[in-house]
Amino acid sequence: MKLKKRLSQFVSAVIIIFGVTFLTFLLSYLSPDDAAVVKLSAMKTGYTQEMLELTRDEMGLNAPFIVQYGRWMKGVLRLDFGTSYRTNEEVSSMILSALPRTLSLTLLSMLIMLAIAVPTGLYCAAHPNGAIDRLTMAASYLFCSLPSFFIALVAMYFLCIRLKLFNVRAEPGIKGLIMPAAILGVTLSSWYIRQIRSIAIEQISSEYVKCLRARGISKIKILTKHVLKNCLTPIITLLGISIGGMLGGSAIVESIFSVGGVGSAAVEAVTARDYPFIQAYAFWMAIIYLLVNLLVDITNRRLDPRIR
Repeated sequence: MKLKKRLSQFVSAVIIIFGVTFLTFLLSYLSPDDAAVVKLSAMKTGYTQEMLELTRDEMGLNAPFIVQYGRWMKGVLRLDFGTSYRTNEEVSSMILSALPRTLSLTLLSMLIMLAIAVPTGLYCAAHPNGAIDRLTMAASYLFCSLPSFFIALVAMYFLCIRLKLFNVRAEPGIKGLIMPAAILGVTLSSWYIRQIRSIAIEQISSEYVKCLRARGISKIKILTKHVLKNCLTPIITLLGISIGGMLGGSAIVESIFSVGGVGSAAVEAVTARDYPFIQAYAFWMAIIYLLVNLLVDITNRRLDPRIR
């Protein structure tokens, strides 16, 4: 039964990867921009009609769509995603050099979010409808309604331009990630606070909490040792969903602060019609998303015996 489930998960992962790559390649194929024209234009040396036709033959653009997709997938299996139209570099090396920056930003954002959301959500659940709870819920609704790039621009104006606490352009190292990570973390925490509060309130109203209170166990110990432990499984599941969204959704914030990650490179690739990079980006994001959800599934199984 276990082997059958693992096989089913593997088949589902293959189907998802195939679907993502197929749709991405199809959208690139259906684009009104000729890939050969884009490539030659990026060289900024000018070209003739004869050079255009020769480039199309070299790139295999005259072949049917299925043949082009098959050739691309054959290269993907060898981790060969082609050459970037913008920089004329190997796409694989470009992504591998920029990916650690995006992963660091995502991880730091998640840590900031958890540092804000977990204690705040538990406190609001322990004191429902109080002044702090009402104020927190109002602030969370406000931040949920504002896009992260708007918050990033406002923060940049006040913290970078007016107060000069940070540089407008992100510095190398962890220091350059603090401000964009804080913005992403605060934006995401507004949603997590409400989720944790809702889950914790449900746990607090359960019978085992009443029994713990009857035994004289302190409220703080009940929240931190028992309620939080039982909230971990849904929180980790939400984290798996959020990490995938952060990897893709942080692209605009990366661009605003010039972080130099995969997200900002993807935005530049879309602007420049750099199809090889766009296709590789979609492939790697799908792989990372699947790996994160696999890790979430394994973690939940270890935390909750009922899932096992």
